[in-house]
Amino acid sequence: MVEIDMSLANIIYTVIAIIPVIALLIIVYYLRYYYPKYFEEKGKNLATKQDIEEITRKVESVKADIALGLSVQQMKYKLKHEACLEALELIDAYFSCILKSPKVESLKQQIFTTERARACHSKLILSCENTLILKKFSEILTGHVDSKPYTDLLNEFRNLIRQELGFGTELELDRESAWISNIICDK
Repeated sequence: MVEIDMSLANIIYTVIAIIPVIALLIIVYYLRYYYPKYFEEKGKNLATKQDIEEITRKVESVKADIALGLSVQQMKYKLKHEACLEALELIDAYFSCILKSPKVESLKQQIFTTERARACHSKLILSCENTLILKKFSEILTGHVDSKPYTDLLNEFRNLIRQELGFGTELELDRESAWISNIICDK
């Protein structure tokens, strides 16, 4: 029986010695076949996540640039719009000082100053693309005009403003009704 006990002890000792070898073989198998695929997939996922983050940063940057560009464009258009309307108001005020209407005994004059004209001229220079607007504005306000009637010049100026502001093509404007000298309730 002593032999059997020895052989049982040998078997137990052999099994105990084989368990780490089997465990080592299992670990080597996982490291060789499972973990490379696992780490490869993890690497792909990480790269994809980083790519998405980079794309998101770029998209947000482009959105911010577009928003800034739109904001600047809106500010420019607002300045242009205000300058053009102010120019028309100044021309109306100028006409109220120089034009006489045979139908109206006293023409109600609007306030018109050189300072306002200069400020408006500067705004037009800053904001308008068409230099004819500046030329026509100066011609009208300085009186250095061809022998055209003032109302024709006003109509030309209005059409230049329409085009500058993107309101479409020229309008056929009537010389006789181009400028309102007085209305019935003014007395």
